[in-house]
Amino acid sequence: MSKDSKNTAAVHSMTGFANAQSTTRAGTLSMELRSVNSRFLDLNFRMADDLRMVEPLIREKLMNALSRGKVECRISWGRAEGEKRIPKVDLEQVKQLAAVEASIQSALPKANGFRITEVLNWPGVVEDNSLSGEELQETISALCDQAIDALKQSREREGAGLAAVLLEKVDGMEAIVNSLLPMLPQFLAHYEGKIRERMTEAFDKIISDKASHLTVEDLEERIKHEVALHSVRIDVKEEVERLQTHFTEVRRILKKGGVIGKRLDFVTQELNREANTLGSKAHAIAQTQASIDLKVLVEQFREQIQNIE
Repeated sequence: MSKDSKNTAAVHSMTGFANAQSTTRAGTLSMELRSVNSRFLDLNFRMADDLRMVEPLIREKLMNALSRGKVECRISWGRAEGEKRIPKVDLEQVKQLAAVEASIQSALPKANGFRITEVLNWPGVVEDNSLSGEELQETISALCDQAIDALKQSREREGAGLAAVLLEKVDGMEAIVNSLLPMLPQFLAHYEGKIRERMTEAFDKIISDKASHLTVEDLEERIKHEVALHSVRIDVKEEVERLQTHFTEVRRILKKGGVIGKRLDFVTQELNREANTLGSKAHAIAQTQASIDLKVLVEQFREQIQNIE
């Protein structure tokens, strides 16, 4: 395994679902985990009162395993209908009690016999299938580990799909920028020509009116200065270079994986800033359209990363 692959983690979505079950003598315990996107880790629990004692344990495990997302945890008992109505009675114990009762009555004929409630309350007569507190903790701990692993796998599968979509959006943005690059010198030359033409006309009028002490050389120098000044204002070379840098950074972040949602959110803000600047400096329809198309993809990119952990 290469060093890069060792340092690469999966991309996880905040959307996922998992359930797990554990069969015990007291019945079947079921745990269900559902998660959706959220800025922070938000945990909600739904369980019977007799299971509330294990909530701190589950909360700790979820906080150690997840960093973001709204997670709902449901835990419930599943018992057969017969088990709910009819308790299991140890008949051997009942027979032994009957033998004891017969012995007592042979010695004390006037003694009253056992009542049914007394027999049922006798230790060991009715099977106690309930779990002790320690057993419940151990069972829930193993069940929770199983459910969390399944949830992480679900979020990882969803994250892999999101990563592919995000890379597709970045490829689309890069294609727009690359298609714009060959046209930038033409846009700049066309704009410089328009500025030079307008200023030349204005200065020619000044010279013809003899209303200025400026020479032709002075006016030509002034035209060059103004053209250069306006050219700098509409030049988008720096914006294009920063966009290309952001594209590279997005790919690096997605390749590295792990908890990357907030980092991607920051890069998205920078992508949007550069796309807006590209539009504000546009002096050609093609450049304006490129800015609009770029902002559409950036917005689609932003919507997708809301689900990234």
